[in-house]
Amino acid sequence: MRVPATILFSFILLGTDLLSSTRGEMFTALIHMEGLQDIERNLLSQLHNYIAKEKEKLKVLESFAKRVEGALDTMGGDIAQHLHDPVNAFQLTNRFTNGWMKMHEIVYSDNGQDFMANISVNRHSFPTEEDYSGAMTALRRLQDTYRLKPTNIAQGKLSDKGLPMSSFDCYTIGKKAYNEKNWRHTRDWMLAALERFDEEGGDPTGTVDIPSIYDHLSFAEYSLGNIKKASQYTRELLQHDPSHERAISNREYFNRVSREEPDKFVDHEGVLDDESEHAVYEKLCREPAPIPSHLHKKLICYYFNNKRNPRLILSPIKTEVAFVKPKIYIFYDIVTDREIERLKELANPKLNRATVHGENGELLHATYRISKSGWLSGSDDPLGYVDRIDQRIEDVTGLTMSTAEQLQVVNYGIGGQYEPHYDFARTGEDTFTSLGSGNRISTLLIYMSDVEKGGATVFPGVGARLVPIKRAAAYWWNLKRSGDGDYSTRHAGCPVLVGSKWVCNKWIHERGQEFRRPCGLSRDV
Repeated sequence: MRVPATILFSFILLGTDLLSSTRGEMFTALIHMEGLQDIERNLLSQLHNYIAKEKEKLKVLESFAKRVEGALDTMGGDIAQHLHDPVNAFQLTNRFTNGWMKMHEIVYSDNGQDFMANISVNRHSFPTEEDYSGAMTALRRLQDTYRLKPTNIAQGKLSDKGLPMSSFDCYTIGKKAYNEKNWRHTRDWMLAALERFDEEGGDPTGTVDIPSIYDHLSFAEYSLGNIKKASQYTRELLQHDPSHERAISNREYFNRVSREEPDKFVDHEGVLDDESEHAVYEKLCREPAPIPSHLHKKLICYYFNNKRNPRLILSPIKTEVAFVKPKIYIFYDIVTDREIERLKELANPKLNRATVHGENGELLHATYRISKSGWLSGSDDPLGYVDRIDQRIEDVTGLTMSTAEQLQVVNYGIGGQYEPHYDFARTGEDTFTSLGSGNRISTLLIYMSDVEKGGATVFPGVGARLVPIKRAAAYWWNLKRSGDGDYSTRHAGCPVLVGSKWVCNKWIHERGQEFRRPCGLSRDV
């Protein structure tokens, strides 16, 4: 038995879900999503071709149907009289021996074979359910970090090139939040779904309906303690579906509460502001903290040749003191565009998502870092770019690279971030014993791209904020001269709101620096 193409299409698309556990995720690095454009353009071309062929089929079917309708109208109720005309008898015979058999062939013909084959070939490159879930979580992260209204996100207002979301998109995000018992996000995204539903004149997918949206809104508001709003949404639901059993029961409950416990029939708005580290981190992501005026004179710019280093005398580094304590430097134009492209080219096949060890020792994806990274050494690059960059870092910092870690190239994904962390190993933690080079004495962070919106590097404990500037590098000491960790260097990478963020880390270790950065006489310096 031959299966119609439409059923096969549904089967194959559903089948892609079965592969989700065997493929690497895409949402954690935008570079791995860029190839989807070519795949989608090719699929769209073949889909248009399939639609054109199907339209041509419909034209033939409609033309035949009209001829049959005309013959039946002429035939009327007297088939015997109609067949007295030999031409009529011939045409009736012809319709059954040729016409209807031709229609059978046309209806059963499959114009979607090329399209289906393309889906099958490329489905291993499709984003998975994990990607879809990660993308939804990313939008909610951006909503919270940058205090965005989901209605504005849904209207495509994040950038000039933003596309509007559908009511189904918003409803799905709200449903995910509902399943996670995040009632605030449920409410926010269901309201966005309601607005988009009205603007679209309905859900194009036919999946979302108004009663379902109001049902989730009512429960979310009830869970947030907003009994009055929950009652209002229940009444709205019943206007669209008067027989909704749960809503009828809820209406009775809300009516009883309003009569017997009027003090409960109020709304409560949650307070978003707090003094936690995460709140400070998110606030710094949105806006810089004011720097005390007495420190302004210490924030200076100058040309730096590191004690007349031969390689820096004729091309000194443009340097800025961006923060005083901890001392954070910005080295401008420390790499070239060509070097950046070379690092991306080398790192791309090596990019992998960060992992952590679970309770049972299994490797799990790290949720605190939404990015992929790849490590590069001089042996990876026969053209010598990596070695040249390492040498330049040694020239600028004055520290040996012989015990430093390899260059780590990082590309952030949808709403990519790195939550507050230290680069050095704290007391009681393993001090990178597998490397045998001591703790991380300093960090050099190269910005390989500008970022349109978001993506700042922030230090929540001290209020420092660095905006990515392509070709520039941030540099700070992780350890004091005593070897103790400088806890003021706790920092984070803010979520990327619009754009693609590429960075390159160089972590320099203690071993080999004994005479380049001698111990101080005070533990606090």
